[in-house]
Amino acid sequence: MALEGFQKLAHDILLYTPPTAMAGHLIILGTWLGAADKHIAKYTELYKKQIETASILLLKSEISSMISPYKKQQKAMEPAMLPILNLLQRCKDSQTNPKILLHIFSNGGINSATHLLIDLRRALSTPLPIVGIICDSVPTGAGYRKTYNAFMYSFPQTFPANIVAAITVHTLLSLLFLCVAMGRYEYPEDFWRKAILDRELVGSNRICYVASKADAQTDWRDVVAHAGTARREGWEVREVILEDTAHCNHLRGDPGMYCDLVVRVWGGGDL
Repeated sequence: MALEGFQKLAHDILLYTPPTAMAGHLIILGTWLGAADKHIAKYTELYKKQIETASILLLKSEISSMISPYKKQQKAMEPAMLPILNLLQRCKDSQTNPKILLHIFSNGGINSATHLLIDLRRALSTPLPIVGIICDSVPTGAGYRKTYNAFMYSFPQTFPANIVAAITVHTLLSLLFLCVAMGRYEYPEDFWRKAILDRELVGSNRICYVASKADAQTDWRDVVAHAGTARREGWEVREVILEDTAHCNHLRGDPGMYCDLVVRVWGGGDL
């Protein structure tokens, strides 16, 4: 099994607790749309090795969940709340500070994280205290073509599966963007971009971005623009823009940089 040692809390929500777990230490990992376990495992193994004291809360992402109404998506995130609420209560009882890192990938990860943060805000009436956010291949800008590209990334690219996928995605997005035009929702990308910088949701001011000029799904200029917004709003920001790595594949392209980024964010010092 690629995700060895994980306990299933819900269909797309899993929890790993290491034998060396330290109270209050948690990594929240929101993966990209349709990510295979064997690819997710590269990142869970990274955290198991680099941060041995942290449990890992894994939020997987599927198209069926992303096209659901927001209230339904937030309801689906409720099983992920329990380990976080328990962790915060134990820290409160022992008068220790929690140490939580949020690591999100692409549209799937930022979508999962956004709805979890909204759920937690309702439960806690305070922002979630975290040491920082790592954004891998995210956030992208709003627009039909950008959303389409992100959805298509999770489908096979071989004929005839790619034709069926294209028809399916265009149909789903037509319905979604009709709802946007009717005023029922704002563009999902705008919703996500604002949420992860929202001081009502996020108790942190440290954020790192990893993107690539060769990424066919996420325009690196959208990532840089969001980093600029974060700086203007008082966040401590670090950007790593690579030249030739593919979407959600930056760990493979520069493992040393990636590990250093994880350790820096977790350590709480200068980025």
